[in-house]
Amino acid sequence: MNKITTYYAARKNPLVWLAALLCLCSAVARIVFVCAGDIDGMNKVVRIILPVAANLLLAFRLPLRGEKQFYVTVIPVLLLTWALCLDGKGVASGHLPLVIIALCIIFAIVYFMTFSGKIPSKLIVLILFLLAVILSAYLIFGQNFKNLTSYPDGYRTAISESMYWLANSDVLALLGILAVILSAGKMAPWKEGDPYRLRFGDRRDGRRVRTMPVMSKVTPYFMLTRTNRSNQIQDTIDIGNAERYVAQKRRDGYKHFGLTHILVAAYVRTIAEMPAINRFVAGQKIYQRFDTSVNMVVKKAMNKDADDSSIKVKFDRADTAAQVYEKFDEAMQIARGEGVANNYDAITRALDYLPSIIMTIFGLAIRFLDYFGLLPDALEDVSPFHGSLFITSMGSLGIPPIYHHLYDLGTVPVFCALGHKYTKYEADKNGEITPHKYLDYKIVCDEGICDGFYYAAAMKKFKGYMSHPEKLDLPPEQVVEDIE
Repeated sequence: MNKITTYYAARKNPLVWLAALLCLCSAVARIVFVCAGDIDGMNKVVRIILPVAANLLLAFRLPLRGEKQFYVTVIPVLLLTWALCLDGKGVASGHLPLVIIALCIIFAIVYFMTFSGKIPSKLIVLILFLLAVILSAYLIFGQNFKNLTSYPDGYRTAISESMYWLANSDVLALLGILAVILSAGKMAPWKEGDPYRLRFGDRRDGRRVRTMPVMSKVTPYFMLTRTNRSNQIQDTIDIGNAERYVAQKRRDGYKHFGLTHILVAAYVRTIAEMPAINRFVAGQKIYQRFDTSVNMVVKKAMNKDADDSSIKVKFDRADTAAQVYEKFDEAMQIARGEGVANNYDAITRALDYLPSIIMTIFGLAIRFLDYFGLLPDALEDVSPFHGSLFITSMGSLGIPPIYHHLYDLGTVPVFCALGHKYTKYEADKNGEITPHKYLDYKIVCDEGICDGFYYAAAMKKFKGYMSHPEKLDLPPEQVVEDIE
């Protein structure tokens, strides 16, 4: 981390908004060029899809993510550079296109190395870009219009109009890239104890785990979905201590305290000590989640006709059982209509009004954005498909737990189902028959985030906290950080 140079572009920087405006205008000019000309075949990809998509990506990603993730400009700038390079090659002859292609490739490599943090100065990339601009200007203003003399007079007006908009699009795109480069500022060198800084390959919700064994890195490419990678485990716990703990908590004023709060607190504590279970796989890459969040579907009332709602609660890994209860109980009250409006319910109600075909396209778009870590913050913050753990309680329904499948959408790596409490009469060491209360639970987990030995150790620790919840009254002695 201390060898990485971090660049950023503050939203208050006028160059950020100038770059976004220039890229938007370039995309519009490119579309007008298409309408004025006759484009078909591969030219549609080179002259329409590639530059328009790159311009739009730059226009939106730079203002939204530039302050913490300036490296998100790397891919769209490289795409746009390549599109402009191929565009110029198509309208010029001789050795000049080869020179521009070589220069663009060098620029692309240096741009990537610079803004992914490997090169500590942006001066080289700026010089290379200015050289490319000079040669491109010769093509745009020289070769493009010079070539018009070879067309018959009847076609020259239409061709001139088309080339005019192409030239405008290229100029605006080049100015946009220049504004992007100039908008980048350099952060002070990272020091031990500073907050983690996002770098190339990280997502907003997690950092890339880069030092895992090779086998673990390649597994997601062969088992593409969480469903394929899921493992299942069933266990039973004696809840005698937990029941007494719950009763004491309720006497202390935590009136809704129950076994679900113990489960959540135990899992949060397990993450604090064994952080690898808080990883997730997205885009076939493995990430360590920044926050610790738990999802649960709840009924607004205990009857079969009541609506379901989803809660998502974020915890600090050092939270005690009491702190977990307070955060969780607040979210439950909101979901059941006892507090402010539930954002998840509001979003789902709005989506329900969409026609089926639009909803299908929306769903595909969400999957695409989620794959690349581009999902809008507002959606991800309320999404039940993103989090550290999803729990469901069958106990309130009076039925055994189920093996609930993992969701292929989102990032939740573990699903836990609680069953109902039951009593068994067993003989103790003196031969006396005594009642014991038990609880069954089933867990489905993504084996892509860590190995079986680690999972086994984590599940033992989790069960230990469930059996002795009094240990959760104090914060952990140490919050362990995951590997790089």
